[in-house]
Amino acid sequence: MHRNEAEEHLRIIRSLMEKATIYRAISAPTALVGGALAALVGGGLAATANPDRGQPALFFLSWIGVLAVTAASNIWFLRRDALRRGEAFVSPGMKMALLALLPSHLAAGVATIIAIAVLDTMYLGALYVLLPEFWCILYGMGLLAMKHFAPRSITRLGWAFFIVGLLATANTLIGFPKIFSGGERLAHCTMACTFGLFHLIYAACVWPRRPRGTSSH
Repeated sequence: MHRNEAEEHLRIIRSLMEKATIYRAISAPTALVGGALAALVGGGLAATANPDRGQPALFFLSWIGVLAVTAASNIWFLRRDALRRGEAFVSPGMKMALLALLPSHLAAGVATIIAIAVLDTMYLGALYVLLPEFWCILYGMGLLAMKHFAPRSITRLGWAFFIVGLLATANTLIGFPKIFSGGERLAHCTMACTFGLFHLIYAACVWPRRPRGTSSH
């Protein structure tokens, strides 16, 4: 890396670290939207899942829909804040964050495409259980990839997803193949308890609070 490139790289990281409080405040509403959706969808689908007859199309469409709504919400919150501060929406800092997230999210996308491609095989029960656990691991890795410039709360959330994903995968493999019976219901429960509950807890912990002694007018 040339000296000018290194200086620009450090300048962007420094800028991101200085804005950590702002980005933590922006991520709270997104976490609330995504967490609430995941908890409601996961809980509802787990309660209505038929252990004798899986619904793979409903499974993937539901969770891709949750992802799409959450991503759209995040883009809206980021754009609104960028306009408020008079900054470009696609800033150098955003580009660096997206590059940090790209490997893990690309891996999650490839795993999902492969799972969809083999829906009608005997491995469907295993996919129902393992795929949400892989999503947790890869999502956690993506958050951890931003640890050098993201708020510390993001790093903690990343470790929570990564560790729980690993433990859940180990438990699944140890319980093979009994655990794959009723796998669809277990998959929805996993999504509700991780992408739902974890994000709701995160939103509650980092939600911007008015300093004591101030009053609204």
